[in-house]
Amino acid sequence: MVLDFLESDIFVIGYYVLIVAASLLLVKDTKKRLSDLKKGIGSIKFAPIAFGMLIAYIFLVYDYVDLIPILNWSWLGYNIAFGPLADQGFWGIVPFVPLLIYMFIHINHVEELYFRKSKKMVVIWALMHIAMGIKVHTALMLLPLGFFFKIIYDKKGINHSYATHFATNILIVITLFLSFMF
Repeated sequence: MVLDFLESDIFVIGYYVLIVAASLLLVKDTKKRLSDLKKGIGSIKFAPIAFGMLIAYIFLVYDYVDLIPILNWSWLGYNIAFGPLADQGFWGIVPFVPLLIYMFIHINHVEELYFRKSKKMVVIWALMHIAMGIKVHTALMLLPLGFFFKIIYDKKGINHSYATHFATNILIVITLFLSFMF
C-alpha cells in the first residue's frame, strides 16, 4: 500500500516538484555556479573516465546484479531527476531536459560541497541516490564514482570535482537521449 502511494503519479510529480523547487531557490547563485564551472573546466577531461566506469558497469555487471532481488529493488525504477514521466521514454524526458541541466548546475555543486569531505560522506552520497528512485545496485555502483570525484576534490578542489561531476552527468543525459533515438 505504501509502495503503491510512492509509485503513484501524484506522489512522483509532487516529489519532482520538490526537487525542482529546491534548485529554483538557488537561482540567485546560478551566475556563481557557472563561474565555478568555468574555473574547474580543465577537469572535465576526467569526465570520460567517470562515464567509462558507468558504461563498463552497464555492459559488464548490470545484467547480473539486476537478477539479485535485494539489489534490484527501487521504489520508482528510474531516477526521478530525469522527470516525473521518465518511465514513458523519450517524450517523457525531453520536456524536462532544460530543468535537469539547470538542476545539475546547482545539485552537483551542493553534492561536491557536502559529500566529498570524507569517505563516509561519499558513501552517504551514493546511498542517497536510492531516494532518487535508482536501484540499490546502481547506488552501490556510484561508490567508485564518488571516490573518483573525491580524489579530484582532494587534489584540485571543489570547482574541479564539480566540473567533472557536471560533465559526467551531461554525458549521461546525452547518452540517454541518443539511446532513445537509435
